[in-house]
Amino acid sequence: MDCINIKFDEDINFHLLRHWSFYESICHTHDMIISFKLWSTRGLSQLKEFLADLGIPKREYEQNYRDMNVKYKSNIKKQILDKRLQDKYHYTTNTIILPTFLLTSGFSLKLSPQDIVYSIMSTLQTSTSTSSSSSSSIMIDLTERFSLALSCLNYNQLNSYLNGIELEKIYRNKIHYLIETLLQSDKNLTFDNTIPFILLKFDQNMFNSSTTTTTTTTNENIKSCGFFTHPYQAYLFARNALHILISYTTSSTNIIKKKKSKYLQRLPLILIAPYSSMNTDEELIEIVVGVPSLNNIMMNSFSTLFETADRRCGNVAKFVFFDHSVLLLQEQHQQKFIDALMFVLAK
Repeated sequence: MDCINIKFDEDINFHLLRHWSFYESICHTHDMIISFKLWSTRGLSQLKEFLADLGIPKREYEQNYRDMNVKYKSNIKKQILDKRLQDKYHYTTNTIILPTFLLTSGFSLKLSPQDIVYSIMSTLQTSTSTSSSSSSSIMIDLTERFSLALSCLNYNQLNSYLNGIELEKIYRNKIHYLIETLLQSDKNLTFDNTIPFILLKFDQNMFNSSTTTTTTTTNENIKSCGFFTHPYQAYLFARNALHILISYTTSSTNIIKKKKSKYLQRLPLILIAPYSSMNTDEELIEIVVGVPSLNNIMMNSFSTLFETADRRCGNVAKFVFFDHSVLLLQEQHQQKFIDALMFVLAK
């Protein structure tokens, strides 16, 4: 039996680094997307320049991180901490280096707490075809998902953990696709002087096409669960979308967009998207998420605001989650609820 070793380390905080290539991991790390403005061609070029400054050849950073040459891997942390590179590329140590613990056993895969959390959360928020076909509930089968998520913690059975990692990759690719679509077109966004928030709406078509590349088995799993079937996933996406949207407008060379950025920083965001764990013969159920403005990111009062707006429009919302800043709504009641929310916010 291999000896299990748990040790403290200052780890490189790139998303799923041990399960992706070094390049892909950076491209899916929120702080790096903001720092390098990776939505732009210039930002992607700057990222490749950064990798060259780290001394990593293209063939190395494009292959799986675990397969990278040891001489490059062992130098990465030291190079990243170089003050000259931090000043040049406008990042800080706090955003890239994370004090954590790593578990190793022989020559097997190193496990980090953050990767285990991502695996568990992706497993929890994914429904199966069995649970989604149930006519008695629009909720995913949390009992089943909890059992699977619990098995992700079993070091002797890594299959559940690795399946969760694959699901997380798919979610990240979908987030990348949605953010890219959002920045390329304003058709999903509404913000002007007539409403006191940014309204971000996605329809079902947005979830029927994606550029992700996955195995057949995992693809089947993700098709059955859709995307916004869990409040954590929906809230995280909304918060990150707001942050990237403001960074995008702030860095824009377009004078009109640049002026909008100061206005957007004061506005909260409302996300409305299909709640995909629903019966096909029923009316579309949407998930609604409220995220505070960046100026008040620690104060989310949408639980109270949503409850007040719901009472005003006749209790049409379903508060089925612990956090009432996330709710479910039938599509036919969407405009009624938005009008009531605008009235509440205007008071």
